[in-house]
Order: sequence, then C-alpha cells, then structure tokens
Amino acid sequence: MAKFYFTYGTDGQPFFGGWTEVDAPDRRSACSAFRAYHPDKTEGLLNCSSVYDEEHFKLTEMYRESNFGFRCHEIITLRREAATN
Repeated sequence: MAKFYFTYGTDGQPFFGGWTEVDAPDRRSACSAFRAYHPDKTEGLLNCSSVYDEEHFKLTEMYRESNFGFRCHEIITLRREAATN
C-alpha cells in the first residue's frame, strides 16, 4: 500500500485547508476511493486542490506545518481480506 494526500484550498472543496490521506495500492485506486466520498463537482476534476504521493508531500511546508492552519481531516483506506471457508 502507498499513501496519497489530497489537499484542500480555501474555497469549494469538502474541507477548508488540511488534507485527506488515502491508503491505496496506486494513484488511480486512491483517486477512485477519494471520489467515492467526495464526488467531482466538475466531471473529471477531483474535488480537491492537489494530489501528492507520500515522498513529495513530505517535502512540502504543508506536511511540516499545516495547510491553512489545518492538518489531516480524514483517512480513507482500501483494504482486502481473504475469506476463509
């Protein structure tokens, strides 16, 4: 699993500032999981400001300090469990 960060601006997204963390196997899956909770307002455009992988997000001021005074609002996790019969 990889971690992806969906950041928010000051207007028009589900939250003001901060970000949503999504644990998923890849970026495409992370975007699909994000859209399940925060559908596009404009078709084809994610309902957030930017998307970062963990490596790049940790290089930002947002990770070290905050994003408009807020940090993580929620964590979305994709999980698969094998069923035993």
